[in-house]
Amino acid sequence: MKRIAGILIIGVWLLSGCSYTFAHEDGYRMAVINEGFPVPNNAYEVKPEDCTTEIAKSAKYKMNNIGDEEGTPPPEYLKEIEKWGWTEMLDERVGNVHYFKKNGKIMSLIIQRDVFDVFEMSDEVKL
Repeated sequence: MKRIAGILIIGVWLLSGCSYTFAHEDGYRMAVINEGFPVPNNAYEVKPEDCTTEIAKSAKYKMNNIGDEEGTPPPEYLKEIEKWGWTEMLDERVGNVHYFKKNGKIMSLIIQRDVFDVFEMSDEVKL
């Protein structure tokens, strides 16, 4: 019985390891904090950062190969965000922190190698 359980655990681990890698073809879904902001379908949600006076809502996702060493997001992901109606605020970008605006809302996207954060900025923040 222990052997079967061990094999099942290893099998699930191997399958999940393969499914959490960025691939534009896998599509996109709504972020848990904002229904109008896309995240890759196969991104795995983990415990988000705490909110502050500047951040109204936050979500953290784990996904292999989402960004490079400098935190550059895949170009396909940026195009998808634009397709969903968000405009990048290029003048406000700081390193790997990207800001997007739509209908008066500001979202922040912070990409790292295998993890990314999505923040809905509070209405008090004016960029």
